[in-house]
Amino acid sequence: MTASLNVLLPAPLTGRGPSYTCGMLARSMHGPELSVTVFVPRTRGFSIAPAQVHEALPFWLKRVPYRLINAYGDRKTESDFLDEMRLRRNGSACAYVWPDTSLATVRALRDAGVTVFREMINCHRGTAKIILDEAYKRTGLPPLHSIDDRSVENEQRVLQAVDQVFCPNACVESSLLEHGVERHKLLPASYGWDPARFKGDSKLLPPDDGLTVVFAGTICTRKGAHLLLDYWARSKVRGRLVFAGAIEPCIREKWGSLLARDDVQVMDYVSDVGGLYRSADVFAFPTLEEGGPQVTYEAAGCGLPAITTPMGAGRITRHDREGFVLDPYDDKGWISALQMMAEDRSKRQAMADAAREHADAFQWTDVAKRRRQQILDHMSGATPERNRTPLEALV
Repeated sequence: MTASLNVLLPAPLTGRGPSYTCGMLARSMHGPELSVTVFVPRTRGFSIAPAQVHEALPFWLKRVPYRLINAYGDRKTESDFLDEMRLRRNGSACAYVWPDTSLATVRALRDAGVTVFREMINCHRGTAKIILDEAYKRTGLPPLHSIDDRSVENEQRVLQAVDQVFCPNACVESSLLEHGVERHKLLPASYGWDPARFKGDSKLLPPDDGLTVVFAGTICTRKGAHLLLDYWARSKVRGRLVFAGAIEPCIREKWGSLLARDDVQVMDYVSDVGGLYRSADVFAFPTLEEGGPQVTYEAAGCGLPAITTPMGAGRITRHDREGFVLDPYDDKGWISALQMMAEDRSKRQAMADAAREHADAFQWTDVAKRRRQQILDHMSGATPERNRTPLEALV
């Protein structure tokens, strides 16, 4: 069958964050069987051709900082999206909405008889709130996150209204089931990586005669940066721990002494992520709550074994194969894993080889192909079991 997929992304289409993920999926899902159009407020230097892009904002608003017009931009994008879906009211057109799409828009789509897919870039907000409340409590700080009861309830209503939900992590699936989302709605999925983005052999860091461990992403409580600082210091491994990303103020304030260690290096936003990974021996990511951690897939693609958590493993890192998958609060396990990576070079290399090999199955083209088939299967009435098979064979 031939179908059309209209994607609603209530954020500018850029080459960073969730909009990058959305764009890469759209680019590779587009084809003869499924035409893809992404509705966004505006784009910024990121082409997703051959997929189409509909920019809702007029050209004269393109240079205005989006934070000043985001409410208007989101409303205009959703309005254009609904107008298009109403024009194409037939069984071959479906909607694919990303987080922050309003409940009113989702309900309008359902009232119009449109099949609605929804992306989960993180766990259910109810689960995330519990995890983050506990994380900040452990540090002696008040909850410094933005998830409140109202946003949890709103997301729950959206999830009840949609037809299918893409879950890029087994933990995401579990969180939705815990909050009463029907199992038949859940579509196991993953994120991926782009080999073209990591071409080359340059290295961002100078050589070091010890172990180089890298962490990429926001250096924050949610991603367990404070835990990694503690585990690294206690491991007494010779080498360096390198953080790449913006720092949450409370991390800098409360763990400043560990950040100031001679064997800890903090970098701001890094554009040459490939150069960073090529400088490293291990990727460490003790994240507490995630959806499909992009950095884990990219690190594996660059041949880095990982020490991470069930949340941070995504669908790619398997315990004792591509690295270690540990509870974020298992201090003895983390310290032992860091020490093993430093001392057992042969096992570390075997894990690195396994990570690189496994990453081949998670290139964006393959990830998008699996999603496209899930969408077409659902539209044609195929059974949920068929939707689960391709990905489960990989993990």
